[in-house]
Amino acid sequence: MLGNSKARNLGKLIATPFAKIFIKLGFTPDSITLLGTTGVVLVSVIFLANGQFLIGSVLFMLFVGLDAVDGTVARLLNRNSKWGAFFDSVLDRIADGAVLGSLAFYFASEQNVTYFVLSLISLVASEIVSYTKARAEGLGLNCDTGLAERPERVIVVVAGTFLAGIGINWMLLASIWVLAAISVITVIQRMLFVLKQTKIL
Repeated sequence: MLGNSKARNLGKLIATPFAKIFIKLGFTPDSITLLGTTGVVLVSVIFLANGQFLIGSVLFMLFVGLDAVDGTVARLLNRNSKWGAFFDSVLDRIADGAVLGSLAFYFASEQNVTYFVLSLISLVASEIVSYTKARAEGLGLNCDTGLAERPERVIVVVAGTFLAGIGINWMLLASIWVLAAISVITVIQRMLFVLKQTKIL
């Protein structure tokens, strides 16, 4: 997991200069969240779904980076809120669905059944990873565990699509295998983690 305090502090350090620019331009945290998600969806549909992986991966990385900026803007403006956290989480799910759905579409258009199915597995498992934590916390249980949270999954997608974009096509296929595996493993880890807590209770 990359979601430790050192990684978060590094993310804040990198995001702060960009956050200050967005603040000067008059952006709110929610508008940055919406901009980032809209960008990811458009990049996915226009580029990733059509196999244009180099430009797609670069633009995807830029737009998904706004996910760190919106939280920093909220902190600098002292506008952290439950609505903001909810809105950000919902739009993250939309962005993830667009990316993995577009990759599934690409493999379907290439008549590659194996990787089409793996992309769908990654899509479903990624959504369940997020749901398991939200549901567990809604029941008052801890679910802060798992091999791969969203940052790890994003890194795998960016690496695979970028390397495919520069001609190393097998890396995209490898990344889909890795993404499917770590997503399913994380779901299982979280279910077992919650199961242990319920037995204790």
